[in-house]
Amino acid sequence: NIILHVGGHFLKDSYVRYVGGEVIRFKEDPDKISYFELCKIVKIGLGLNTVLLIYFYEPSTVGLQNNLRVIYDDTSTIAMLDFWVKFKEIDLYVEH
Repeated sequence: NIILHVGGHFLKDSYVRYVGGEVIRFKEDPDKISYFELCKIVKIGLGLNTVLLIYFYEPSTVGLQNNLRVIYDDTSTIAMLDFWVKFKEIDLYVEH
């Protein structure tokens, strides 16, 4: 499962959180995901025209503060996939 947080924004006060927007869960095959495929899913599948950044949350950690990693190429996508396969799901946050 991919848990996609879209339409909100990051707010940093005493800790970092993602506020507003919606959460969408969907299934994808990790073996078929590349950076460009991920961008396509976010842009076309969700009707978003502009995506500034896509982050993934490292599931083995607590809180968003220092545990968000930017997905910006195939190498960072592979790092995200490693967590996804290990934990069976991944939280992605879209900043747009």
